Amino acid sequence: MWASLLFAGLLFGIGKVTGDTVKAVSFVFTDIDGRSVRLADYQGKWVLVSFWAPWCPLCKVQIPTLNTLNQRPDFRVIGIALEYGSDEASIQDAVSANHLHFDANVAGGTRRAPNSAMLQVGPVDFFPTSYLYDPTGEIVMFIPGQLRMNRVLAFMDGWYAEHGGARRPILAARTDRLAAFLRQHYGERGSQAFAEWKRLLDSSLNATPRQKLARVNDFFNQHIQPGDDLKIWGRSDYWTTPGELLGVGRGDSVDLAIAKYFSLLALNVPPEQLRLVYVQARGKTSGVHMVLAWYEASGRDPLLLDVASLLPAAQRPDLRPVFSFNSLGVYDETAQAVAAGGSGRLAIWEDTLRRARAEGFE
Repeated sequence: MWASLLFAGLLFGIGKVTGDTVKAVSFVFTDIDGRSVRLADYQGKWVLVSFWAPWCPLCKVQIPTLNTLNQRPDFRVIGIALEYGSDEASIQDAVSANHLHFDANVAGGTRRAPNSAMLQVGPVDFFPTSYLYDPTGEIVMFIPGQLRMNRVLAFMDGWYAEHGGARRPILAARTDRLAAFLRQHYGERGSQAFAEWKRLLDSSLNATPRQKLARVNDFFNQHIQPGDDLKIWGRSDYWTTPGELLGVGRGDSVDLAIAKYFSLLALNVPPEQLRLVYVQARGKTSGVHMVLAWYEASGRDPLLLDVASLLPAAQRPDLRPVFSFNSLGVYDETAQAVAAGGSGRLAIWEDTLRRARAEGFE
């Protein structure tokens, strides 16, 4: 049951460019805001050029991953839309509707046009297709299909090892935004809560995945007191952001699971390995509860981060999974995707994602 909640998705190709690098054209684009976008301006940073189409479902699925990569200080994402028809203004609407928080978005026309944007980068046979440039401006990876963050980060680590040393891990969140939010809304209490949370993340960046899970689970279980939404927020079902939970110091199982989810994303745990899971205690008709599940690999039972424990799902026979979701989509108990690239039936989750992004999370 639990293993089936991990949606396998589609396989994709990912590889290092033959001969280590391909000499890149020093591209020059104009984005949808009229800004010049040049490869030469990104020296010293990783640049991912991702080709997409508004009608492409896999393109939408990978948007949260690209948004998270673009948040890194050493990484920039450029999205180039193709095959959208003659109305370039439609790309502005598509970028807004699909929440593309990239460094630049370009309306690239059609692949067959003599001035197609892809001619400055490389072939695009299907969507999505991405090209990764290293900090020296060379193309070092061709990614046909859906991009996986852990594969890209592993490649970057290997590149740094070959070029004089390992990369220092960087938090995948803009923590300055969270600090400002907590200081503005919760004063000294908020600043103190941020400092404690930031120490947790800084001390866990180099930890193993299981160590990250245990530390994040323990932190929120120990720092957050049980609380009822109606008493705290004056409404019966309110899903807090990490900043709101840290600020008030009280919350229910839903709030804890959400805060753990975003904290692990900030520690570079891939979103496809994490699921927020609605569960129900067996033998009871009420008392729906939420846990965070971590899947080390497809087909395996997950570890469950709960309000008082970190245990394999097999050791929690008291819980029956109902459905699960993350920032990539919503899934039912049979692993069928209810909605990819968004929350579908969970408007409350969409609202929580929007508010969390304002705090610096993706």
